Amino acid sequence: MGISKYYLLALFFATSIYSFAQDDKKMNWVDSVFSKLKTEEKIGQLFIVPFSTSMSKEEVQLLLNQSKAGKIGGLVIQRSGPVGYSKFINKLQSNSKIPLLVGAEFSSGIAHTFDSTMFFFEANVLNAISSDSLLFSLSHELYRQKDVLQIHFPFYPTRDSIRNLKTIDVRRIPTKAKSKKGEEEKQAFLLGNDLLIFPKNIDAAVKIILKVIKKDKMQAERLDQSVKKILSVKYDAGLWKNKLVDTDNLISRLHTQEANLLKLKLAEAAVTVVKNDAEIIPIQKIDNRSFVSVSFGEGNNSEFTHFLSKYDGFKHYSVKSLSDTVGLSTLIKDKDLIVVGLFPASGSMLEDIAGLINRLSKEHLIICSFSSPKYLGYFEQIPTLIAAYTDETGIPQATAEIIFGGISAQGKLSSSISDSLSAGTSIKTKTMNRFVYSLPEDAGMNSITLKRIEPIAQEAISIGATPGCHILVARDGKVIYERSFGTLSYDKKIPVSDETIYDLASVTKVSATLQTVMYMHEKGLIDINKKASAYLPELKGSNKEDFIIKDILTHQAGLWPYLPFWAETVKDSIVAKKYYNHEANNEFPFPVSENLFAAKSMKDSLWQWIIKAKVREKPSRTVYDYRYSDMGFYIMQHLAEKMIGEPMEDFLQKNIYQPLGASTLGYLPLRKFPLSQIAPTEKDTLFRKSLLAGYVHDQGAAMHGGIAGHAGLFSNANDLAKLGQMWLNQGSYGGVQFFKPETLNFFYG
Repeated sequence: MGISKYYLLALFFATSIYSFAQDDKKMNWVDSVFSKLKTEEKIGQLFIVPFSTSMSKEEVQLLLNQSKAGKIGGLVIQRSGPVGYSKFINKLQSNSKIPLLVGAEFSSGIAHTFDSTMFFFEANVLNAISSDSLLFSLSHELYRQKDVLQIHFPFYPTRDSIRNLKTIDVRRIPTKAKSKKGEEEKQAFLLGNDLLIFPKNIDAAVKIILKVIKKDKMQAERLDQSVKKILSVKYDAGLWKNKLVDTDNLISRLHTQEANLLKLKLAEAAVTVVKNDAEIIPIQKIDNRSFVSVSFGEGNNSEFTHFLSKYDGFKHYSVKSLSDTVGLSTLIKDKDLIVVGLFPASGSMLEDIAGLINRLSKEHLIICSFSSPKYLGYFEQIPTLIAAYTDETGIPQATAEIIFGGISAQGKLSSSISDSLSAGTSIKTKTMNRFVYSLPEDAGMNSITLKRIEPIAQEAISIGATPGCHILVARDGKVIYERSFGTLSYDKKIPVSDETIYDLASVTKVSATLQTVMYMHEKGLIDINKKASAYLPELKGSNKEDFIIKDILTHQAGLWPYLPFWAETVKDSIVAKKYYNHEANNEFPFPVSENLFAAKSMKDSLWQWIIKAKVREKPSRTVYDYRYSDMGFYIMQHLAEKMIGEPMEDFLQKNIYQPLGASTLGYLPLRKFPLSQIAPTEKDTLFRKSLLAGYVHDQGAAMHGGIAGHAGLFSNANDLAKLGQMWLNQGSYGGVQFFKPETLNFFYG
């Protein structure tokens, strides 16, 4: 016999000895408790009574009295709050002579019984999940939450056994017209049941069952057997060592971040693509396309529309009654993509709206049911159908992410829609390397750690450093923290949201101008080791003739950090009429601020001032050290527009921002977005003498018409993050290769 066989044999005997020891310990406890029970207390062990935190004081006191007298064996918890339940159950268990079994319904979570707890979807959603590991994790989590609340058994009204104990709901015993109190409980006992759920009259039942067992020795023996079985179950439930709920941080222990992430993963795994005949899902090309959504039975500001808008600009419509459909087809029929959401409240109008929807261009249409999959039966001729089953939190988000390829579709149809769309139908889709919106734990980070951001933001607001802000954290292609704080301005009228657009200031340099430089470098249009004057002859003969492009980009060319060109256009705090007008016209087309427009000659004037501007002094035969400067990026904008052959703004929109789905990223935001969506930057008391909102804060960029190489770009956090993610992805995002990896490594490595 080899060493491994000796080891296995020893392990077997050790395990067996431990098992026997545990059995002995269990039998000793059961016998010890049983031997101390009066006959009336034995009968009391059969009764499982209801409890709810909504009970009256009189009902609660009755339970306390019954438990103290040994008249009940356990409880079935009905609708309760977890904190109130825990306090009462601890009082009850401490008061009870014999530990009480506690049951509750938790087929898909304890939320059916306890408010303020997590709900893990109904069966129709869970049945759509193919992943055994996810379903195992759910089972494990349900039992963890059960243990937190000291719930010992799951209760289902229609089941006739609990942990090998034969069980009956006394309410199901037929009541005779002239039957005595306790008669139903007696009948339930005589039918051989160990547990009598929801007894109607405990005192009467004890008396009548006591009479039975006194007359019938076999029934007395059967009572003893049942009680020992019940005590054995109580031992297995751990009631021999602990019967109290730990109330410390109870809610947070029920709502763990791991549980939140599990629910999100369940939602992602359940959403089912039923048809994808036109291969619309995932959406691939985003730029130059018009997107709309229509929500039937729901408003246009839902979780679904919110996450659709994360991927690109959407126009959202809502239909809550048939009157809302008047003129709708005209508004949406010519759009490149129409996403239809069928919400629970739309069921009553399905027959009426089916004709409207089926007349739309089928190749541009996606139908999503956030209710019964049967809703999709009205639209079987549509080539793109999604069964999302419910509008419970997480499902609409996952549906939007599947549509745009943030995640892949993995679900299977949980119930048949028709002969051609049967249960089990499952179409897997690919991802498009776009953002997915998740939780910190999904990217190896800690939610509690990131919560430290909140007091910092609140302190900044409370001391007046800023009226508000929006913070986004992304890791590994996942947005795992996003929160808004405060308001757009100190008047506290408009709260910050994730759609709030901010002036990006000098982030423009890398988010705009550098993108054009990388493009020109990659296409061989420029050599960054050459002089800028090689491409801009007007620099020859100036003090900038020998400036190398690489030195300009790295702020080592010797340019002056900042020159207030705006002061050249103002005299005695009044703007010069030569340069500005209070109304826009052909001669003054460039917006500087509200009711102030720059002359069309301003850009040429600025360019000449830059060419002639002083540079820093340095000892001969030495190189310039690093000194941050805006001036170089005026130069790089001119260089880019000359070499590319179009305005930098137009190039960036066509080649970078639109393909990213970064609809808010760009210059001059007031051309596309309402003022209420844009955060003000400052109240300018020197130059423009107004509150700057939607107009670039930087004076030089404002004089340049709001579009400059060093400043002027605006964006919300989400769209700017897409650009940053593209860089981290080695130049790729959303299925588009914007730059070669070697280009990114050269400029960012």
